[in-house]
Amino acid sequence: MHIVRWLALAALPAAAVSAQGNPPAAAARPPGPPYLRFQAAPLVASGNYRQAEPLLTRALELQEARTSPDDLSLAPLLDDLAAVHRAQGHNPEAEKLYLRAAAIRAKNPGPQPTADLIANEKALAALYTAMEKYSDAEQHYLRAIAIRESLKGPDDPDLAADCADLAAFYVARKRLAVAEPNLRRALAIIEKRQGTQAPALVPVLDALANVFVLQESYKLAESPLQHAVSIEEGIYGPNDANVATYLDKLGELYYREKRYADAEPIYRRTLAIWEVALGPTKSELATTLDNLAVVYASQGRFRDAEPLYKRSLALREVTVVGSLNNRALALEGAGENSAAEHEYKEALALVARIPILSGDINVGEADLLARIRKNYAMLLRKLHRDTEAAAMERHKTR
Repeated sequence: MHIVRWLALAALPAAAVSAQGNPPAAAARPPGPPYLRFQAAPLVASGNYRQAEPLLTRALELQEARTSPDDLSLAPLLDDLAAVHRAQGHNPEAEKLYLRAAAIRAKNPGPQPTADLIANEKALAALYTAMEKYSDAEQHYLRAIAIRESLKGPDDPDLAADCADLAAFYVARKRLAVAEPNLRRALAIIEKRQGTQAPALVPVLDALANVFVLQESYKLAESPLQHAVSIEEGIYGPNDANVATYLDKLGELYYREKRYADAEPIYRRTLAIWEVALGPTKSELATTLDNLAVVYASQGRFRDAEPLYKRSLALREVTVVGSLNNRALALEGAGENSAAEHEYKEALALVARIPILSGDINVGEADLLARIRKNYAMLLRKLHRDTEAAAMERHKTR
């Protein structure tokens, strides 16, 4: 900005420059609404809403002074300012601005204003939900659907998203009976437009299955989950983590139905997928191990369940060991050496009981154990306990 201004000054004749070296005040033009909106954009993007607010407020004031109160050019400015108030939790202010923008667009019919009106309605629905004005929120969700249907017809792909959003609103209010038909309508629109294996179906199928699970209609939930698995397999192949996500849900469904024989191969398959995707020693595997163990235990197969529980416990304890090591380092850095030593001892005691560390230990776990011993030895040397430190350094990882 300084360079541009200096160049502009250099281009002026000498008589136009005052004794102070500045151009006459009349040469400066105040920024208009587009420029103020341009200035506000990066502030909004970085979350500096308080700084963006006066810029957008001024932009709106300037545009209002130039136009009639219902001019369509005001609507985007109202939207921007409403969003900034909404982000700051100023919900009543945001409500007034969104309502005014919607009213302006309603008075200026046309394809683009009408399309923007849908966004207004959905923004108001989300706002009223946050304000716990659920009846108002529902009406705006329904208005958005009605407007889009009249503008683009009953099979518009965006209408599927509108229906899914309304269904999510209903699920959150535990109005499951009205959520289901909206999800079924979304599925029908997507299937008609994109086919029965469209990726866009997956989140809607998942939501429909969740509705059935919440209703304890487990048998009905099975089909949408199986469909989701089929789509994900078609996209990613049979051994991908995305497939495992929905297989896990299908396995849980079978478990809830006490269909243990059906749940077992599902969980065995998901365990194999997650072991490849995550690695065999990641703590995230613990949940799948527990799931399979529960299925075994529910069939009285306790000998099969016990090693899975043992491995699950080991994975969780490795995570705890790492946390103890990190906390010890923090305490040592704060000069609390006695407390740090206690954490190192706790970590080593826990390592001693982790079954997965016995025998052919994993490289990552061996590194963790070696790191703890090294850190503890360094602390001991700092405390002039060299004999103990040397013993710690000589200790071989088992």
